[in-house]
Amino acid sequence: MTGHTDVVVIGGGQAGLAAGYHLRRQGLHFVVLDARATPGGAWQHTWDSLHLFSPAAFSSLPGRLMPTQPGEEYPDAGHVVAYLSDYEKRYELPVQRPVQVLGVHDDGRLLRVETDSGTWHARAVISATGTWWRPFLPAVPGRGDFAGRQLHTVSYRRPQDFAGRRVIVVGAATPARRSPPTSPTTPN
Repeated sequence: MTGHTDVVVIGGGQAGLAAGYHLRRQGLHFVVLDARATPGGAWQHTWDSLHLFSPAAFSSLPGRLMPTQPGEEYPDAGHVVAYLSDYEKRYELPVQRPVQVLGVHDDGRLLRVETDSGTWHARAVISATGTWWRPFLPAVPGRGDFAGRQLHTVSYRRPQDFAGRRVIVVGAATPARRSPPTSPTTPN
């Protein structure tokens, strides 16, 4: 589908849904274009043991508290996906998916958003694409010579995949600190 609207939001994860909530409250016409086939943003594609690092009440989107997850102080990824899906439905946010945005161009008075399913024209564009589509792999000397397995946290799933292996984690941001093996019986 294509058309004219006040705002095009690119990305249907947490930031895109929160933007949609506020745009609706302001009475603006908008559409949210999401590349994923189903709700949940990047939380659909995380490692098995990932949990929020804050309680549900502190991880809520505007207008709707995230319910607590029974038996868990910090909600897991499945709980977050369910919350985001419910949020999208509750506020009847106009999310179209899967839609791949190919480019945004300034046509003078309006912005033209080219997608794989057509063109949108809008007065404003909000980029809420997140960081997991194009992971940054630092240029570490010798990386190309290393014969072992190398992956970004976007591809990490479970510590058992590294059982009996020596592992090094490069980086100090939250994903690097939260994705390493959590059991002393898995990797070395």
